[in-house]
Amino acid sequence: MTMIRIGIAVTLATTLSGCFLTGGGTGISGTKAEFDAAFLDAAGLGPTTTPLSGTATYNGEMQIITVDNAGQSGSIRGAVEMNANFASATPFSAEATNFSGEVRGTEVSYSGTLSSGQATDSSPINLLTTTALPAIAGGGEASAMTLSIGGTLTNEDTGVKNTLNPGSTMNGNFFGNDGKAVGGAVGWSVAVDGGTSAITGTGTGTNGAVGGQWYGEK
Repeated sequence: MTMIRIGIAVTLATTLSGCFLTGGGTGISGTKAEFDAAFLDAAGLGPTTTPLSGTATYNGEMQIITVDNAGQSGSIRGAVEMNANFASATPFSAEATNFSGEVRGTEVSYSGTLSSGQATDSSPINLLTTTALPAIAGGGEASAMTLSIGGTLTNEDTGVKNTLNPGSTMNGNFFGNDGKAVGGAVGWSVAVDGGTSAITGTGTGTNGAVGGQWYGEK
């Protein structure tokens, strides 16, 4: 199965908040604009340029742009926790849950949890990679990660099930001193059951593809 790759262009933010999470204390942004601002705050820390070591827990959000036959239809967001052991051959584990949002003017919410432990790939991806930075950029090395994820989200109103297929991943770059934050692109391949999915716009027995972004902070 070919891994979904969704490119994103990150514009570094110039103003940093003390904590990236918003949403009135829920840890989940209430709107796409709030999420986008929090994501840019994380990226605005600039790339981590020193080797990562030890262990860390990152908490943040994942946002998916929903689609239908007419194009983008809305967005949903959920809370993310990723644990890292940078010395391990399989350094990452992650969960995302409590997804909700708005699609075509209608509020939607989902039960279920996505996680790396539920990935159904024959060889799940769990990688930490490093890239040497040129001297003109200050030297050092930039760190990035890729992690396969799986699981099912069920629409609490319609009962439609959205199950992640092999090839669904979360990818990220590390930002700030000692990897203070991490964030990047998300790609889902989704098998739909029980009706038409508000996430993919596709029906029972079909597969849809959607993407978005995620971030987390120590």
